[in-house]
Amino acid sequence: MVSTTYQMFSQDVLDEFVEMLKEWPNSYYEIDGAEYTITPFLTFYFTYDPKHYLETSLAMIDVHEAFERLLGHPYTIATHPNSEVPHPYGSKRLGDLRDWARKTKLKVSFVFNFTDEKNH
Repeated sequence: MVSTTYQMFSQDVLDEFVEMLKEWPNSYYEIDGAEYTITPFLTFYFTYDPKHYLETSLAMIDVHEAFERLLGHPYTIATHPNSEVPHPYGSKRLGDLRDWARKTKLKVSFVFNFTDEKNH
């Protein structure tokens, strides 16, 4: 629940959190066992008919590429679809996303991650 009348964080906590985020964008702040985070990442989750998992995966790659073109190809780092190891965007070590989609079975998650931050 979000409230405009209750201040959840003191100014000191906010200042510290902002400094943490500048250094490491995926930081979190813990208060009384609860973790608070602001993530600069965009994540898409979608449902699909399992019979069409490959077609859906290939369509999502098309969406990703269209989004990339709209933004002017901003990515600098990509994670390997299998090992999740980061590599420079465009590295041959990443392989072709469509090939990875075709190799991935229905019961296995097909995930690809990209960022414009070196320290993701």
